[in-house]
Amino acid sequence: MNYRKLTQSIFRRGKGLHSGREYALSIEPSGETLSLEAGGECLPLFQLALEGTGRGSDLVFPDGKRVRTCEHVLSALTGSGVWRARLVVTGAGPEFEMPGLDGCAANLAEEIAEKSALSSDPSEALQPLKLEYPVHAGDLSRFVVALPSPSFRVTYVIDYDAAPIGTQIFDYFDQPAQGRTDYLQGIAPARTFAMRADIEALRAAGLALGGSLDNAILVDETGVETTGGLRFPDEFARHKTLDLLGDLANLGRPLVAHVVAVRAGHVQHLQLVERLRAHVAHRTI
Repeated sequence: MNYRKLTQSIFRRGKGLHSGREYALSIEPSGETLSLEAGGECLPLFQLALEGTGRGSDLVFPDGKRVRTCEHVLSALTGSGVWRARLVVTGAGPEFEMPGLDGCAANLAEEIAEKSALSSDPSEALQPLKLEYPVHAGDLSRFVVALPSPSFRVTYVIDYDAAPIGTQIFDYFDQPAQGRTDYLQGIAPARTFAMRADIEALRAAGLALGGSLDNAILVDETGVETTGGLRFPDEFARHKTLDLLGDLANLGRPLVAHVVAVRAGHVQHLQLVERLRAHVAHRTI
């Protein structure tokens, strides 16, 4: 696994995908594991509570303050190999949200590549979590399982009634010998998506207010609507993989396992992270 370290700070400002409000994000080089600051409080990701029930992944501080929709930013960082950085979110609180970027991780991952360098010091690499037995989250219909493996791999299966999506399977490999999928080219550009039939209910619930056809894919029974059309025939499964990588970042260190997800979402992703955290705390893996 290649580790990279930031050589410069990165700044983003924009609307949150769900709130539609303006927020700013500064990603700063750090010698410590990934941490998040909001409202003057800063903690490592692995110490924050996780919630994935609001069409995204929220990180929650001990006082209840939360930062919503963190998965795309975290995916861009760890998918690029950066596991040490300080993320500072500013804007109108007490609830914060990551800027919505481009509905995926493409332009942020490109800037990370420009403003980071491969780490040549072994002491800068975080000790990865290696499994001795499977860890599971979910039920028989929707689940994620992490299996012991010599390298990191994701197999993501989605199954939607919507004809333009249907059933898709996507494999992500972290090792060139296994036919590695390049994160920057193959995963980072895959955009978030929503069903047209759900949009009215989402917006009534205060969600998807920052979404547009420039940063999302709208799906109905007749096809898809998005600026420029689909970037990959299996863009939906690739985006779910992007989300999963971002959610796994909340472990605070890399995972060496084969992660298989079937019809899953942020709820199951974060349940898996919580179970892996618990195992780490009790030194059972």
